[in-house]
Amino acid sequence: MFDLKTRRKFGQNFLSREMSKKIADDLPCSAQDQILEIGPGHGALTEWLLPKCSKLTAVEIDNFCIPKLQEKFKNNKNFNLVHKNFLQFDIESWAKENPNSWIAGNLPYNMATAIITHILPHISKIKGCMFMTQAEVAERITAKAKNKSYGSLSVFCACHANSRIIRLISPEHFNPRPKVNSATIFFEALKSPPCTDESFFAFVKAAFSQKRKTLANSLSVLYNKEKTLHILKDLNFSENIRAEELSLENFITIFKRICLF
Repeated sequence: MFDLKTRRKFGQNFLSREMSKKIADDLPCSAQDQILEIGPGHGALTEWLLPKCSKLTAVEIDNFCIPKLQEKFKNNKNFNLVHKNFLQFDIESWAKENPNSWIAGNLPYNMATAIITHILPHISKIKGCMFMTQAEVAERITAKAKNKSYGSLSVFCACHANSRIIRLISPEHFNPRPKVNSATIFFEALKSPPCTDESFFAFVKAAFSQKRKTLANSLSVLYNKEKTLHILKDLNFSENIRAEELSLENFITIFKRICLF
C-alpha cells in the first residue's frame, strides 16, 4: 500500500526491464560521456544506462526509492545518487561542469512539463536529452503550427532544441499500468537559438491563453489591441489570425515589431 501511494504521489509508473533496455539503447551515449538521470525510481532504466557511460548521477525525490537504489547499485563506483527534488537541482552548474553529458529519465507524468522547461534553457551546454513522458505531452512538445497539439510549450521547446518522438510505449510496459500511452522524446540543442527572451515566452503564453480568440484579442491582456492589429496588417497577417496558425518565425517577427513599435 505504501508503495502504491508513493507512486501516485509522485506520478510514478515504473518501467518493465525489457522496455527499459530498449529505451537505454536509444540514447547515443559513448563510454566517455556522463549521464544525469531524473527520477530513477527502482533503477530499471539506470541498470542499462550505467554500462553506457563513465558516470551516472541519479536525482531522486522519493524517500522510498532511495534505499532501494543504494542497495541495488552499491557496487557500482560510477553511480552517484542525489536525494533531491529535481526542480531544485542546479542544472546550470552541473551542465557547466559536465559538458560531455546527457540527461535522461522516465519523467513523472505530473511533473514532465515543469522538468523539461527547467532543463531546456541549459541544453546548449550538454550533448542532448532523452525523456519518456505521456504521449500527449510528447505530441505537444513536437507539434508544429496548425496542428491541434500545437501550443506555447511547442514554441518554447522549438526555441531551444530540435525534438522528435523516438518510440511510443503502451501501458502494459509499466507497473502500475497508466491509463494513457507514453512516448520517448529526443532533444538536440540548436546551434543558434532564435529567441530566448523571457518576455517573448510571456508573449507566446498570452497568445495561446484563449485559443478560440484571435491573436489580437488574446494579446490584449499585455498589449494594446489597436497597436497589434496595425502591426498584423503591416506584416500582411489577417486581423483574424489565431496563435495556432503562426510558426515560431512568425511569432518572433510579430514580437519584435510589437516591442519596437
